[in-house]
Amino acid sequence: MSVHAGPTNANGHRRRQLVARVKAEEDYCALCGGIVDKSLGMIAGEHGPRCAKPECAGCVPHPMRGEVDEDLPRARGGSPLERANVALMHRSCNQEKGTRTIEEELARRAGTTAQSAAVITNLVEW
Repeated sequence: MSVHAGPTNANGHRRRQLVARVKAEEDYCALCGGIVDKSLGMIAGEHGPRCAKPECAGCVPHPMRGEVDEDLPRARGGSPLERANVALMHRSCNQEKGTRTIEEELARRAGTTAQSAAVITNLVEW
């Protein structure tokens, strides 16, 4: 029985290339503006609740490590493969942003409401 990859991971090679490009081109978090330490990975000695491997050196991601995130999230129709839709962020900023756009998250942090531009970005261009 074959397993369907789904649209999220359908083109893993292309996504990996895009992630490498973004990490090479950007140094600052798109959300908080702080510098992103690209050398951070997993926290040594920290293990997730499902980790049962005695040889595991650590499997909990560092909250300040760099991740590539979509401005218009996949859950809302954003493309994970378009350079214009992705940016470098800290893992903690990415998790806090959730399924909001960067503009919506910045507005939430400021205590205001985002402009209706986010709704327009969901429309299909003909």
